[in-house]
Amino acid sequence: MNKKPAAAVGRALGAQKRKWSMKQATPWLFLLPSIVILSLFLIFPILKAFEWSFLDYKIIANEGEFVGFANFKEIFQDSSFWAALTHTIVFLLLVLPLNIFLPMILAVLVNQKLRGESAFRVLYYLPVVTPMVVAALMWKMLYSQNGAVSQLLVFLGVYEAPTNLLVQSSTALAAVAAITVWKGLGYYMVIYLASLQSIPGDIYESASIDGASALQKFRIITVPMLVPSITLVSVMTIIAGMKVFEEIALTTGGGPSGATTTLVMYIYDHFRNIDVSIASAAGLVLLLLSVAASLLQMKLTSKREDDLRM
Repeated sequence: MNKKPAAAVGRALGAQKRKWSMKQATPWLFLLPSIVILSLFLIFPILKAFEWSFLDYKIIANEGEFVGFANFKEIFQDSSFWAALTHTIVFLLLVLPLNIFLPMILAVLVNQKLRGESAFRVLYYLPVVTPMVVAALMWKMLYSQNGAVSQLLVFLGVYEAPTNLLVQSSTALAAVAAITVWKGLGYYMVIYLASLQSIPGDIYESASIDGASALQKFRIITVPMLVPSITLVSVMTIIAGMKVFEEIALTTGGGPSGATTTLVMYIYDHFRNIDVSIASAAGLVLLLLSVAASLLQMKLTSKREDDLRM
């Protein structure tokens, strides 16, 4: 047998193997920074919380005794946990419909061929890039007794005297929810705007020829075509609503009298008191609730998408 051709074939196979190896490794090299960051700041903390939730962990001594489900039993018997869960659900019910429909209406309006439409898009997106600290300070001034919101409510006859909504137990949660809706308005509007611009214009022209009004075209064409975006906005709102923290911490701190203490504030308070086992158990409950709520919402909206395709 001639050894030279065999050696050449071997070198060619080796080069091809190295080429394929590099080709397969390249995507993983690009993903590596994200994998490292996710592992450090997401997966590792979740695993650590899972471990601590089954221990009576003393963080100062860095040791803990296995207690099984005792931490979960304790939080389920804690009335403040159920109050925090109720506040979280109410907050979500306030924010979810507004986050779905207000950005949709804004997107439809700025999608019209009007003069200055770019200026409107920038204006509506401005809250998204405003730091939450700045937004919270601004809204605290607006909600104060001398602020514009208080004066407007007096002018409309809702209150006889200027009232700070953030210090009233009956209105504080709704007032914080309004800040969340305002902050996310532009972000969700951009999502709807991208979907609107993918709808073929001849569909609207055909509807106009058939005599459909603007409202009928919005209901029959626009809303069904936006169902995938509605699904995305719903899931993002549910996840953000379940873990709402910054708005509350910067405006009410969970008060007044615990009226704005949500699940994340409940977890934060326990961590601040170095009760890490209870905080970790509550964190896992919050994670499971967020996943369950998101899956339920995705199932409901995907069923709606299937109905539209039929």
